[in-house]
Amino acid sequence: MTLHVINKTDAALWQLLLNAVMPADAVLLIEDAVYAALPGYPLVTALLATYPALQFHVLADDLAARGISAKIRSGFACVTCSEFVALTIDHARVVNWH
Repeated sequence: MTLHVINKTDAALWQLLLNAVMPADAVLLIEDAVYAALPGYPLVTALLATYPALQFHVLADDLAARGISAKIRSGFACVTCSEFVALTIDHARVVNWH
């Protein structure tokens, strides 16, 4: 089980993620990647179409800094910095995509 941490909305980076992610993995959106948590973001839609049970987490501080906390997709979990750390401990591997 891998935690994929992504910090950009770069399409090429997301395509690499799409090719690497497995059904039991989780994705954590941080920094500018939190914009991908908005409804309709096509690469998230593609990931969810391929892996409907894929867990998405979004860093709450980054959402708040961008003023989009109330606008994210349903089913995405907002996490604090402490919960971010807990996610890294709970997963066997952590892959940072940047």
